[in-house]
Amino acid sequence: MRTTAPPNLPQISLPGQAAAAPGPLDMTNMYLAHYGFRRDLGHLITAIGRIRLGDRRRITALREHHAWVLFVLHHHHTAEDETVWPRLRERAPQAIGTIDALEAEHEACDHWIRESTDAFQAFGTGPSEQRRERLMTALRALADTLGAHLAHEETDGIPLMMAHITPEEDAEGHKTIRKQYGLRKLITLLGWITSELPAEVEAHLRRTSPRPMVLLSTLAGGRYRRRAAYLWG
Repeated sequence: MRTTAPPNLPQISLPGQAAAAPGPLDMTNMYLAHYGFRRDLGHLITAIGRIRLGDRRRITALREHHAWVLFVLHHHHTAEDETVWPRLRERAPQAIGTIDALEAEHEACDHWIRESTDAFQAFGTGPSEQRRERLMTALRALADTLGAHLAHEETDGIPLMMAHITPEEDAEGHKTIRKQYGLRKLITLLGWITSELPAEVEAHLRRTSPRPMVLLSTLAGGRYRRRAAYLWG
């Protein structure tokens, strides 16, 4: 239990972000992930809407990238479901309604995760305008459902985390997630999570990140940008 008022760490603000709650936890990784989900679902919708049906190689690449985004989202949501929400239920009983809603939003996202995965598989197997439309509908619904959840989390969920989760617990959670990725996927994640950032956020990360992380991010970012240029056309 905290006995003194915690410091308010600087928090980043990214396009589409609903809020940046003050508090003792550095939410940089969460805000970067949220930005990545919003950004790439938008890119996927645009790319699928204009891709030639005969461009099977790029369709496959887009389907693989969709799977990557969902892989990151799975780890993101699993950490909350297994660690964050149970702690908040115990420590913030007055906010049970908010916690219940945030958990239910994960379930709502799961429906469109499954549907977009199935629709992408069908489109990749036999591209057609009908299958494109099914996929576009699923991706738009996922973007809308997830986007509403992320905004709710930024507005109401993160302030609860700031008030009831310690920096030590938060750091341990990040450490657990890093172990689950493994080195190769962590490098891919680093390139993905730092892509298309506003200049002021890039400058903040360079100032506040360890020097080895900045160098690795530069290398990973270059490789990811080349991949993204092919994906988004």
